[in-house]
Amino acid sequence: MYLQADKKAIKKELLDIIENSRRKVTPGELEKALSRKYSLERKEIRSLIRGLVTENFLAYTSHYGRTFIEKSFNKAVRISKHVILKPPGVNYKYREDDVVIEICQGVSFGDGQHPTTRLAIKGIEYALNKTDLLKGKDKTSVLDIGTGSGVLGITALLLGIKNAVGLDIDPCSIKEAMDNAKINKLEDKFVIKNMSLEDLNTKFTLITANLRYPTLMNIYHRLVKMTEAGGAVVLSGIKSDEAISVVDLYTEKHFECKWKEFEKDWAGIVFSKPSK
Repeated sequence: MYLQADKKAIKKELLDIIENSRRKVTPGELEKALSRKYSLERKEIRSLIRGLVTENFLAYTSHYGRTFIEKSFNKAVRISKHVILKPPGVNYKYREDDVVIEICQGVSFGDGQHPTTRLAIKGIEYALNKTDLLKGKDKTSVLDIGTGSGVLGITALLLGIKNAVGLDIDPCSIKEAMDNAKINKLEDKFVIKNMSLEDLNTKFTLITANLRYPTLMNIYHRLVKMTEAGGAVVLSGIKSDEAISVVDLYTEKHFECKWKEFEKDWAGIVFSKPSK
């Protein structure tokens, strides 16, 4: 049996393992590792895991029939310095400069559970808060390619962009993005379109794309044309070892790399397009 001090230490280590693991962790793996380290029965570690699940620090998830333990997003979670994601109806005591975004749990990608979503949100915050992207501009717009839950477009709007367009071809994503825009009282500013990038011929102040490496490489020339002079592009969905190739392509002629961050083998990058 463990003491109260041991219990706190083990719970902290449980959370640290989940937070820092580069892959999904099963309950059995946690039980085995920590029962050995602390000379405890596995059922005692299992009880601590269940307690953290009850307290909404951790959550059981299922992937291809296997059960994993992951960080819970059924409560308010700070994603970046200013951005908080939370489910509707969950109370949260926030700071005056916090931006609180309500996102319904759904089937679409973008509820904050994946590192690529978090990196994209951090990149948007950097582009809008740490650069002159909005300076002297009355009309600003963001394009979110493959909008999913709509969280990136919503983030940009709540951080100061005036209007947003989200592109997606999945009916579930379109419905969920529209619902999330409405929950955040942004339905008049956020237009969700079922169309391909090639069919859109508008320039944007900011473009966000949380997509995989081949797609990000393929849409480079479209993004060059669609990004306003003085605008920015936020990319995520990039594996850490792919980042250098993305930077090499995008900075070859038209963009400058302003920000990079890594989390669990994933990278987020912000590029700016110089003003003419």
